[in-house]
Amino acid sequence: MRYLFDTNVWIDLERGSYPHVLDRASSCTRDQVGVSTVVLGELYAGALRSMDPIRARQSIDTFLAGWPRIGVDERTAEIYAEIRAALQSQGRVIGPNDLWIAAQALREDVVLVTANDDEFSRVPSLEVENWR
Repeated sequence: MRYLFDTNVWIDLERGSYPHVLDRASSCTRDQVGVSTVVLGELYAGALRSMDPIRARQSIDTFLAGWPRIGVDERTAEIYAEIRAALQSQGRVIGPNDLWIAAQALREDVVLVTANDDEFSRVPSLEVENWR
């Protein structure tokens, strides 16, 4: 695996709103990109707020079918704690879901692709790319 896509990237891909994101992502094979279970939760929460939650959920499941999942294990939790403690001591905390996503990317040693690079750039040693 080479990349972990943040929530905003999956939304960009589904909507087709950023041609450059589509171009870059189309050059990736499914084994090169992971789907964070935290990102999946964010996408499902968005589906529940939509006009047709059942259809939105089905659309997400269809769109992400076959992409490998990245979950949270004990080592990921340790990395999360290390990041959170470091950022809190600097007064530079990021959102809790973003902390988990960053920990997953570091655990898997992959590049995090996101449009939220300002926030994720606070995380030491995290490689971040913005394809927009």
